[in-house]
Amino acid sequence: MKEFLRQFNLRRIEIELFEKLFFEGEMTASTLAKKVNISRTSVYDLLEKMIDKGLIFESPKAGVNQYAVKNPEKLNILLSEKEKEFEKARKSFKSLEKLYKNDSIKEPSLQIYHGQSALQQMMKDMLLYRDIKVRAYWPIMKMIKILGKSFLIKFHQERIARNISLKTIWPASQIPSIKKYPFLGIDKENKRKVKIAPKSVNFSLGYVIYGSTVRFLSSSKENYGFLIESEELSKMMKGQFDIVWQQAKNYPSKVKDQVFKITKE
Repeated sequence: MKEFLRQFNLRRIEIELFEKLFFEGEMTASTLAKKVNISRTSVYDLLEKMIDKGLIFESPKAGVNQYAVKNPEKLNILLSEKEKEFEKARKSFKSLEKLYKNDSIKEPSLQIYHGQSALQQMMKDMLLYRDIKVRAYWPIMKMIKILGKSFLIKFHQERIARNISLKTIWPASQIPSIKKYPFLGIDKENKRKVKIAPKSVNFSLGYVIYGSTVRFLSSSKENYGFLIESEELSKMMKGQFDIVWQQAKNYPSKVKDQVFKITKE
């Protein structure tokens, strides 16, 4: 339901009102106000907005207005209208693409991100592409802590669906149990190759390279990241990565069901 309602840019309290009407049936504004613990005046304002969006309707019964959710058929029509609007916007966007090619309109070559949600958004940029190969110099256990396990599960599902393959180097101090973290599977199905860096090479800052982009993520201690758009830097970082890759060892074929302790920085 939340996925459906997200298409209408509803606030949390509006979603709560919709859910009450959906699961408990029609009711008055006064009853709704009590159930969600806000004033009746506020409920009226919120209900009016949802009526305007076409999600609910009001009908008088015994002189009192009752509010209810529209039936699924009508809600489905709303989604169809959204799809038409989106398709119209997509066609209009082609003219914006032509403008973007103008040298006067460019993204900055250096962008900085702070906090988990911003770092997650930075990583999602990769999912705009298909059929690409990515190099990742990745302190894996720290990245799980920074980006979140649930985020990475969904991220890698989408990555695989888009045929984005990973060539990854993990530190020797951060070899995870695949049994505990199955989304880190190392095989053709998961489109991931992994090698373990020499023990003398330990790192807390990770980076990802694809195309002309290099994206850096810090440790959870500092919780920031930045990206640099540069053909020259990308080429140099790829070269450095490939040197370490040649020196790195293959991932152990039999790893005990444990997560190795991370060496303190």
